[in-house]
Amino acid sequence: MRGFCRFMLDCIFPRTCVSCGSFTGGSLVCGLCRDRLVRAEAAGRLPESCSPQVISPFFTGDVLIDLIRFLKFEGGTAVVGWMGREMAVALEAHSGKTGDAVIVPVPLHWTRLARRGYDQAGLLAAEVSRRTGIPLRHRALGRMRRTMAQSSLDRGSRKNNVSGAFHLRSAGQIRGRDVVLVDDLVTTGETVLACCRALSGAGPTSVTVLCAGRARPGKNKVERPDCHVLE
Repeated sequence: MRGFCRFMLDCIFPRTCVSCGSFTGGSLVCGLCRDRLVRAEAAGRLPESCSPQVISPFFTGDVLIDLIRFLKFEGGTAVVGWMGREMAVALEAHSGKTGDAVIVPVPLHWTRLARRGYDQAGLLAAEVSRRTGIPLRHRALGRMRRTMAQSSLDRGSRKNNVSGAFHLRSAGQIRGRDVVLVDDLVTTGETVLACCRALSGAGPTSVTVLCAGRARPGKNKVERPDCHVLE
């Protein structure tokens, strides 16, 4: 209903800010909300031994969460171009392993794909591929079962929730290559770690995680009352 109302309003009035609702005259977010986006100036790692490098243009915050909600649940694919550009710039700035790399999106379960009509990680991965020239391998990973929303679970439950959820579909596409694994948000990282375990069966040279936003150091949970809808 919220998405339909936004569509009807946008047909009559200029586009409103995805986060605060103020009129922007065509931009996804207003200047004030854009200034509230928190830049991640360097790459990071998940708090596990031998965890992959994690690259993102932003740390997770209210404005970024609103943009992700807009993308996932309100048909807001207009955000893909901007977000994909920011991710591509961050990747090129913080990762030197792009010569023999491939891009692999975190797969969406088919039931969610059927309901949503598109795979947001797949769209972001395609945009990053277009902007960087790194080949996209969208069928390299598959999702064997639907999982609960990670954002509604504690750390231990998140790991159990995604354990064994992903499987390797095309080892030949990633064997001996640097893999850039793309997702929208990374908080505890259990989803991307589960993907990395599946990818390891193909013997990639390395795996780098690329996302729009990740938790700030020392935090692994999105503190929002509506965070359960982010899956």
